[in-house]
Amino acid sequence: MANGFLEHPRQNQEWEDVGKRYLNELLSRCLIQEEEDFFLNFTFKMHDLVHDPALDVSQKECKTMNSETEMVDENVRHLLLCDEKLVEVPRVLEEMKSVRTVIIQDVSKRSKIVDKSLINLCASNFKYLRALELRNSPLTALPNSIYTWKHLRDLELAQCKGIQELSSSFYKLRSLQSLNLRGTHLKQLPENVQRLIELRHLEITIKAEHLKEIRAGCWTSLQYLKLHRCFELECLPEGMQYVKSLRTLVLKGCSRLVSLPRSLEFLTKLEHLEIVFLRQNQFRNGTKRRRR
Repeated sequence: MANGFLEHPRQNQEWEDVGKRYLNELLSRCLIQEEEDFFLNFTFKMHDLVHDPALDVSQKECKTMNSETEMVDENVRHLLLCDEKLVEVPRVLEEMKSVRTVIIQDVSKRSKIVDKSLINLCASNFKYLRALELRNSPLTALPNSIYTWKHLRDLELAQCKGIQELSSSFYKLRSLQSLNLRGTHLKQLPENVQRLIELRHLEITIKAEHLKEIRAGCWTSLQYLKLHRCFELECLPEGMQYVKSLRTLVLKGCSRLVSLPRSLEFLTKLEHLEIVFLRQNQFRNGTKRRRR
């Protein structure tokens, strides 16, 4: 979705329906396989017999690189940077201009100075970046340069525990469709995030008793909302009735939540509601203990 690979939805369909149809077709043709891990998360894996020819076909557009990479095709669109020992930004990045996707792995073992330099370089070179995945980063704040990405649609900041607040400039990411703030140490979700009217997928963790009220005209495109391990949260935000496009609501580990608002009855498109209360002693004998 972030890279514009989906055909336009048919009548009474959403973009997510098109993507799901694509996944089902890939599964039916055995081009990918579905896997479930210990934490009940679903991922997709490509079989080796498919992976090798896929690499051959995509080698000019997809690249996995590290600090020792010396040459990269100028037509590369999707970049995976995987190097836990990285101490400086690879110079080869300075020669790239057409990248649309950047995934930075193993960032928890690097300094925040390196990560900040990486983002600044990406901002100066990759003007049309669509997706950025930056999990477990030691960053305590996002560089201001990130707000120049007018085309950014997917931002992954899961487990960036040093991030406690978002900049007042966050609203400038107007094209953002998916935002993952799961596992961060955010004190509160600022109101300017509500101004992202294109947002369709939101996962958040906050250290607050209440979320700010949702105002009319905000999050009108939101399809998926997940509140993850918001241990202090006592209630859902006022104004839930305005999130009229919401189809999935997941409340996981929000153990102090005492009730759901009546406004949920106005969410006529809501198809899936999942409530999981995790106990402190949630793992016993290798089995995950939970209540739904």
